[in-house]
Amino acid sequence: MLTLVVCVVLFSSCIFTKDLNKNYTYFQKGLDSVGLRELDSIGLNIKETTIQSNDLLSILVYSQTINQEQTAVFNIANSSSSGSTQGLSGGAQGYKVSLIGTIDMPILGTIKVAGLTQSDLQKILVEKLTPYVKNPSVIIKLMQFNVNVLGEVKSPGIHSFQSEKVTILDAISSAEDLTDYGRREDILVIREEDGKRAFYKIDLRTADLFKSPVYQLRPNDVIYVSPNKNKLSMLNVNPEAQRKTGLLFAVTSTLIGLISLVVNLSR
Repeated sequence: MLTLVVCVVLFSSCIFTKDLNKNYTYFQKGLDSVGLRELDSIGLNIKETTIQSNDLLSILVYSQTINQEQTAVFNIANSSSSGSTQGLSGGAQGYKVSLIGTIDMPILGTIKVAGLTQSDLQKILVEKLTPYVKNPSVIIKLMQFNVNVLGEVKSPGIHSFQSEKVTILDAISSAEDLTDYGRREDILVIREEDGKRAFYKIDLRTADLFKSPVYQLRPNDVIYVSPNKNKLSMLNVNPEAQRKTGLLFAVTSTLIGLISLVVNLSR
């Protein structure tokens, strides 16, 4: 009898451990040798992100000549920083992209930038600057990269990054990972695309997330981690889950009682 009870307990423990691995382990599927080669090639070909409304850009103009006076007027928006590049001030104030996707630069006027990559904008500015600056060069940097991480993470809120390339794993790491109640298979990413909200779902348990269009984040993306059934049952949101949890505790208590009884009778 004792042997039977012990076997039941061990079997239940194995099922529970298997369930934990299934629900909490990242990258469970897709990491075969072929998949790793595919993921490696994807990582090497991450697309350059496009400029969006509300982005804050540092645009530094300089001439490939000794005389930099001709560029001073174009760097007024960057004059509040004490740092320097090529003898010129780096951006602290910068150019804020308007809601209609434009910036206003001295002399050059209003320029449509939303939807362009930084490389695209760099080429356009060099062309526009040529009549005013001899051999112009332009350095463009994204000054703000904020991501809002909400839900079942240990440190929710707005997270800022210095890098211009941020992945969803970077954001989750910055938020100190998911709590034990976060659903690894149900991560929602909300993104503004062409003035509309787009919704994406990803599963952290599979390597397919590396192929997702939201693996590489964009500024102002929102990440939401939904709670699992255990959290909902604690909040009495799901009575059925709460009933099952109570039943599980009852069965466990019964098994413990049987073990104690058998041990006492065998003495």
